[in-house]
Amino acid sequence: MAVPQQRDPARTLERLASWFGERDPRCTVTSVSVPGSGFSTETLIVDLRRAGAGERLVIRVAPTVHRVYPWDRFAEQVEVLRVLDKESDLPVPGLRDYEPDPSVLGAPFLVQDWVDGRVPSDYPSYHRQGWVAELPEPARRRLWFAGVDMLARIHLLPLGSVGAGLLDAGGAGRTSTARHLDRYAGQLGFFGCADDEVVSTALDWLRTHDPGDPVEPGLVWGDARIGNLIFDGTTPVAVLDWEMAAIGQPEVDLAWYLYLDRNLSEGIGVPRLTGWPDRAETLAYYERRLGRPVRDLGYYEVFAGFRFALVTARVTRLAVDRRMVPPGTDFPLHRNAVALLARTLAETTALPGQDRAR
Repeated sequence: MAVPQQRDPARTLERLASWFGERDPRCTVTSVSVPGSGFSTETLIVDLRRAGAGERLVIRVAPTVHRVYPWDRFAEQVEVLRVLDKESDLPVPGLRDYEPDPSVLGAPFLVQDWVDGRVPSDYPSYHRQGWVAELPEPARRRLWFAGVDMLARIHLLPLGSVGAGLLDAGGAGRTSTARHLDRYAGQLGFFGCADDEVVSTALDWLRTHDPGDPVEPGLVWGDARIGNLIFDGTTPVAVLDWEMAAIGQPEVDLAWYLYLDRNLSEGIGVPRLTGWPDRAETLAYYERRLGRPVRDLGYYEVFAGFRFALVTARVTRLAVDRRMVPPGTDFPLHRNAVALLARTLAETTALPGQDRAR
């Protein structure tokens, strides 16, 4: 589901033409379009000509009207992207510019390189149809494990190279997981989940069973899923969407990667793609790449389900408020998310040690 159109296209083109022209008089903006993807950040595709040559760039605008998250961390996200672009070998789209002045587009925005490639679709689910479903089974497996490889590359980065102070929520003496959980738990009203029994039960369980910090916390991508990777064939050529980035345990990302895939199959009643690697295969592969056993994965899967239920509640409310769906429409996004969270919590708490890592 895309962020709804928030601005006049002709006026936007005029403003961006002026903005780019001030930076380079050789630059002429020829078109501005809005892609059909993205929950929380408005994205614009800008085509321009510079000294006679065509060029395409991507602009991501800080959320204002359509806010999925209650906090403003856009400047932090920009700085993380800047550091990753300059100081790591991760394939993040090159950061061209950052405009903190909201007078141009109504909010701060960043400018990044356009990256050619294909992205697995959430809507409709790649388990249901699309280019991923059309791949031969061996290619599908390579695609999935290439995403797992990217997780490991992120988690093996030295923390100092990504500016830990930018993302750490603070709280001396508290674990990284507790700080991460508190960020969401303190905003249940904003997300629209304050009275949700399943969400409250999950939160109580998460607070009671905090696994601590068995390894030094590092960079967590946040929205770590195959749908946030651009692929050339089965090779990732860009890692997208760092708005949920944090400092924490690597298992946070692995659990989200598994959980969001589960949501796009079991969560919406769609069979998984044949030959698609399962949880056990993924876990074993990731452990080899990370170089250590995964710990407390069941806990982090519940944590993933808890956060996803908050996000879907907020998106559902926005969809109704912005008339993206007619009033009274059965909009199953949040209902499905809560049902999957309830199953995940039941599975995790039913096993000895309350851990589904094995």
